[in-house]
Amino acid sequence: MATDRQSATSTGQPAGPYRPPDGRTATQRLASHPAVGFIPWITFWVVGGQATWETGTLAALLAAIFVTMLSIGYRPLVAWAKVRPDRRARPQPERSHLKLLDIATVVFFALLSLAALVTSRHTVSDLDKYSQAISSGALGIIALGSIVFRHPFTIDYAKEKAPPAVWRTALFKRINRVLSWVWAAVFLICALLGLAAEQGAAKGLRDWLNWYIPIVLIFLAFRFTKRYPEQVRAQQGRAAGPAG
Repeated sequence: MATDRQSATSTGQPAGPYRPPDGRTATQRLASHPAVGFIPWITFWVVGGQATWETGTLAALLAAIFVTMLSIGYRPLVAWAKVRPDRRARPQPERSHLKLLDIATVVFFALLSLAALVTSRHTVSDLDKYSQAISSGALGIIALGSIVFRHPFTIDYAKEKAPPAVWRTALFKRINRVLSWVWAAVFLICALLGLAAEQGAAKGLRDWLNWYIPIVLIFLAFRFTKRYPEQVRAQQGRAAGPAG
């Protein structure tokens, strides 16, 4: 037993599978899945593709606000004091579940909504044409920015499924840097594909560049996000075994 605990500490991972506290609400469990953070962007791509970028922006902004409310469990942006049943105990602040991607998404679509209000259709006609490439590029920049500022955006989702003891370990941070780099690359590639789709390509080719290839890339990124941490932990565990 002691050897297992020593191995877990050296690898930065718990000795056994970690289960998040049962006190989480259903909305917080739902918001812990990375796919939920992309709902506003998917909404923008789908609605904007069928209508205009203004309509897609409004729909995406509403979806972003909804996702943010899910992340914080319908609480204010600051942590509330949670009073224990024992009156003699001091109130304990509850950890906020707000994520960097949530904030960046709301800010992006709020600014885009403001642009829709202060500009004319003639002035921004190119936004209809390149809206999908612009949004994919924005996601890529958000992912890159999170790495530059040493808070990879995937780390907020990883913390929902890992014990606090490993949050500051080098392994935990390295895994999330790699995952954020992968997502940044996928989004930037999707942005380039979106630009290429509008350079006089035939409709069939545009569909491949705008939809089919990006969907495959995003699917592969989700698969990598699920498998890569497990593979790294398994490798670390095997390396720590003989050393222990």
